[in-house]
Amino acid sequence: MRPPCTVTLPGIKAIGWIDCDKLMPHVALRGICKMDTPVLTKITWIDFTDAKCSNKTEYSNNGNKDTTTLKFESSTLIPIHLNLGFVVTDVNGQSYLIGSKEAIPKLESGCNCGFPGDESAGFEYNVTWITIKGLIPCII
Repeated sequence: MRPPCTVTLPGIKAIGWIDCDKLMPHVALRGICKMDTPVLTKITWIDFTDAKCSNKTEYSNNGNKDTTTLKFESSTLIPIHLNLGFVVTDVNGQSYLIGSKEAIPKLESGCNCGFPGDESAGFEYNVTWITIKGLIPCII
């Protein structure tokens, strides 16, 4: 059995949300083939702090299973009623897609009120996506 492999982005300089229903079909298969995937829908960029993104690949049932995790805090309220995906750009300028038309990521959100004079108030987001290929390189 192969040990799991975890990749963490070196730093995140931009995060945007998209509507997964407007993505082209089967983007995960393009990621497996190491093809850049064009994102041909509107990207709504958001402000954020404390962003972390990682992808863990495990060998399971004669194939790979990727678990992609994105955590960040923002003062922007994201419309969580949509089938959201995310575009993440790292400090090296490479953009990655989290989400697809067929399998949308799980989004958890919370509200942080902060302490007076110490912390700012905002929203906490935790995105988890389990698929055959996570962190798909994309062209924006």
